[in-house]
Amino acid sequence: MMYKKIGIIGDGQLAQMTCQAGQALGLTMSVYATDAQNPAALVADHVHLGQLNDMDAMIAFAKGVDVITYDTELLPIQAVRAMAKYAKAYPSPDILSIAQNRIRERAFLKEHAIPQPKVAPIEQARDLNEAIDQVGLPCVLKTAEQGYDGKGQAKITSYEQAQEAYIALGEVPCTLEAWVDYEREMSVIVAGDQRGSYTTFAVIDNEHQDHILYRSIAPSTLPDAVQQEAIKIALTIAKACQLVGLLTIEMFHTRDGRVLVNELAPRPHNSGHHTKLSARTSQFAQLCRAISGLPLGPTEQKPAVMINLLGDFFLSSKEKPYQQVGFTDDSDEESGVFFYGKKEARKGRKMGHVIATGVTREMASMRAEQRLRQLEERYRDDV
Repeated sequence: MMYKKIGIIGDGQLAQMTCQAGQALGLTMSVYATDAQNPAALVADHVHLGQLNDMDAMIAFAKGVDVITYDTELLPIQAVRAMAKYAKAYPSPDILSIAQNRIRERAFLKEHAIPQPKVAPIEQARDLNEAIDQVGLPCVLKTAEQGYDGKGQAKITSYEQAQEAYIALGEVPCTLEAWVDYEREMSVIVAGDQRGSYTTFAVIDNEHQDHILYRSIAPSTLPDAVQQEAIKIALTIAKACQLVGLLTIEMFHTRDGRVLVNELAPRPHNSGHHTKLSARTSQFAQLCRAISGLPLGPTEQKPAVMINLLGDFFLSSKEKPYQQVGFTDDSDEESGVFFYGKKEARKGRKMGHVIATGVTREMASMRAEQRLRQLEERYRDDV
């Protein structure tokens, strides 16, 4: 069945780029936004202003669309379930519920025999010592909810520190996870449609700085066997949860050769921005195709590099190029700079990104660095 009216709960850059992709496919794109100046509200066909704690407003939004989807996991699950009575919800609220709570997420992965780090749930302080005995030291204490970009977690090196960290994290439910000695962080984006078909994008290598994604390279430089294992894991997860929509699986490749799942994100992903120029079907278009009833598009791609542009980059600049929306005028089919239209640059805030493609990864990387240097010369007074 074809659905033409798509509603996105969320108003950030992921929703913005999904709106643009959907509009190019002839779909009507609406967003449930908390602020009319947020990125997705600047481009959507219809904007419904409301707060995430206003269930009546969220239900009213759902009544006006055919399908709802999301640009974040940080949503009130009961409200989403209520909305799903009036519009199709893709990915399903069950998948969203799993992804927004690390205890449920880890239990789901265990149930389906998906490789992951050793993990123990923490409901209260007295669970910590036994959990440490189970997963070993060092390890990582992570809040079960509201954690992203390194927030809500602490490295643990002793029993005493674990107690202190638990208090510092607010004494909320957590997971205690074994420390992973990884060689590479990577992600796989998989799409599933209403017909039960699945497809993946190329495995992506990810480089973080201060826990925030800085650079992504695709396809991965890891051995083919490792990449095929990562894709196999991603498809197993997608089929286990009967995915309709998009699901990103963040993974580690360990120094001893294992592929371990870190976390799930039932939405487009920062690491997949490169697909806007590199792939025959972008991750945003693929999401729209999957949830609207269109067949999934081909995912073949050219080698590509994506570099995030954070607010830090522009703090010394008198100009504010990031207030524009979309690719800059000098962008082309091989490389470009994309901004989200945010009004204020702040440290650690994602303002835009650079994408570059090439015949090889090396050529794509060279083009990306060239774009970055051009931005530095034009907008930064401190270089």
